[in-house]
Amino acid sequence: MSTATTETVSDGRQGSKAGGDDTAPGRGLRRFVPARLRRSTPKSEQPAGSGRRRWPLFVGLAAILAVFAGLGYVVFVSPLLGVKSVSVTGAPDELTSKVKAAVNMADGTPLARIDLDAVAAEVEAVPEVFAVEVARGWPNALNIDVTPRVPVAVTSANGQFWLLDRTGDPYLAVAAPPAGMTLVQLVAPGTGDAATLAAVTVVQALTPELRSQVTELSARTAFDVELTLTDGKKVLWGEATQSAEKMQVLPALLAAKDGRNYDITDPTLVSVR
Repeated sequence: MSTATTETVSDGRQGSKAGGDDTAPGRGLRRFVPARLRRSTPKSEQPAGSGRRRWPLFVGLAAILAVFAGLGYVVFVSPLLGVKSVSVTGAPDELTSKVKAAVNMADGTPLARIDLDAVAAEVEAVPEVFAVEVARGWPNALNIDVTPRVPVAVTSANGQFWLLDRTGDPYLAVAAPPAGMTLVQLVAPGTGDAATLAAVTVVQALTPELRSQVTELSARTAFDVELTLTDGKKVLWGEATQSAEKMQVLPALLAAKDGRNYDITDPTLVSVR
């Protein structure tokens, strides 16, 4: 009678041996599978609770949008940053009043919504204004810097007297020539008229002393500017070129030569008749 014995195999399981190997192949043994080849158990695509973790993001975005909406309301709609004062600089009191009256601006109008170009156009429509700059003065002011026109002469046209500035622009009608202002006779006063430009150039070249002796300046063209003095003497000035040199020689010529007509069209070759 044969005796059966048992032995422990490498994987910890027991197998029988009776004179031979009668164990079935693979029976009682565990197969080893590398970890890289094991198939992981599928997980849910959306872990439980992920929806609950998103709500702070939505709240944060809503808060940011609310802040921007509030800022937009304050800046563009509410009167909190609106106009409470209009500041005018560079102009005398009378002109300042005219400028403020020309600005069609309701109190509380948001500064951010003000069309600065439109305000500048309203101010430039005031005849005495030569140039203007408009700026916002946060938080509640509108700043207007004005350059007034300076009259250099007066002319007559269409039955009225008009002040002329240095550009030859007849910008303001007046009832009578202001005291001390040179009266200029022109055919067609205006900034585009060469005779007008020549006349105002000569007027500005005159010294205050000589200007006080001029009763009238005429310029039919830009080449024949003529002065009429208080004593009836006439000075043929000619063109506006070399006006500084002409002004230098004229006082001495008037004092040295007695005559009625003084020709200084060429300051280096003058004549008296």
